[in-house]
Amino acid sequence: MGKSASLTIRIPEDLKRRIEAKAAREHRSVSAQVEHELTAVLQHAEARLPAKPGKLLGRFPGRKIPSEAELARVRRLLWARLAPDLASR
Repeated sequence: MGKSASLTIRIPEDLKRRIEAKAAREHRSVSAQVEHELTAVLQHAEARLPAKPGKLLGRFPGRKIPSEAELARVRRLLWARLAPDLASR
């Protein structure tokens, strides 16, 4: 894949030094190191997303989406407090 896009950002001096040091250790240019790191972060983030977006997607930004079992547990707890005689059904 050819590279045709550029990105200009401002970062703290300490972060720049850390990126430069890691690039040197891994025998990459700073640009290639930043590309490598961004790709790894985005792949990790995308791997955590559900395969099929559900109704809850977007309601928990930055947090794990509750599983069906977790939601069922919360429903049982709520019903136990609202209507104790119905909670066991």
